[in-house]
Amino acid sequence: MKQVDVSVSMATYNRAEMLRCALGSLVRQETDGAFSYEVVVTDDGSTDHTRQVVREVAAGSQVPITYVSGVGGGVAAARNTGVEQARGRWIAFFDDDQSAKPDWLKNLLATALETGADCVGGTRLLDLPKEHLSRFGPVCRTILGENIYGGRARRLRGRFLPTTGNLLVSRRVFDTIGVFDASMLYGGEDSDLLVRARAAGFEIWFAPKAVVCHLLPQYRLQSSFFQLISFRWGTSFAYTDFKQRGYCKMLLVCVARIGQALLVNTPCLLLAYLKGNMVEILDRKCLLWRAQGYTRKCLFFISPKFFPQKRFFSALDYRVNRRYDT
Repeated sequence: MKQVDVSVSMATYNRAEMLRCALGSLVRQETDGAFSYEVVVTDDGSTDHTRQVVREVAAGSQVPITYVSGVGGGVAAARNTGVEQARGRWIAFFDDDQSAKPDWLKNLLATALETGADCVGGTRLLDLPKEHLSRFGPVCRTILGENIYGGRARRLRGRFLPTTGNLLVSRRVFDTIGVFDASMLYGGEDSDLLVRARAAGFEIWFAPKAVVCHLLPQYRLQSSFFQLISFRWGTSFAYTDFKQRGYCKMLLVCVARIGQALLVNTPCLLLAYLKGNMVEILDRKCLLWRAQGYTRKCLFFISPKFFPQKRFFSALDYRVNRRYDT
């Protein structure tokens, strides 16, 4: 089959109508005749009308859209399937709960070619009115998917990393370091991939003009959702530290996180309650939930027999919250 310049890879599960919106924005990307692209949708075992939606959008699209049936192994495994099926020299990752600006893909690719970077991330905005955004602090806005790194293209260093909701990766990155870690069932597989890419010498850049909007169903604005994601992030951070730093350093980080929770975030939470600062209250709760998730994962690593926590970890499965999406 003819190779294309860019493959847009999107993993999906039981979000048929959100997927319709996402695909609608992808087939309207501006290329100015400078590059070709395709869309690859990996369905990770949906039970709704996902397949039908892909067929309907594909029938009216001039952009090739490929439907791939995944193995039901989670988002990382689905993304790996997308990489395998992609024909592009570049692979752009996009989420099924987003919409892309018409010049999104063009700006990602332009930044990659201008800088020589092999990984380029872009801006992700929250699809919420300003009056709703003001209800959330920086921690919560990050949990909701906001990703803004300034107004100019720049190289990302240290802890600053893009996400697979808005990311362009050269195929040679995967040829060099491998694919996503499919054992990371609770998230963090994108950060893990980029950390490995950086360690292998690949540069990671940020393209501020490559903009996507993150759609937010009402349930994601509730405290229970922030708790779920905070737990999930904590467990994934612990897994990543265990994988990259080893057992002993993970335990040291765990002790530090517990200390921060007790000495910093708990007093700050109490102070926020006294002031009636609801924005600060939810942010501090999220940090404490994150520390709890990290600690519980560490306990599992210490002794899976005595700290299996099956109910806790099963509740963190990505499929749990998908039944609420409309």
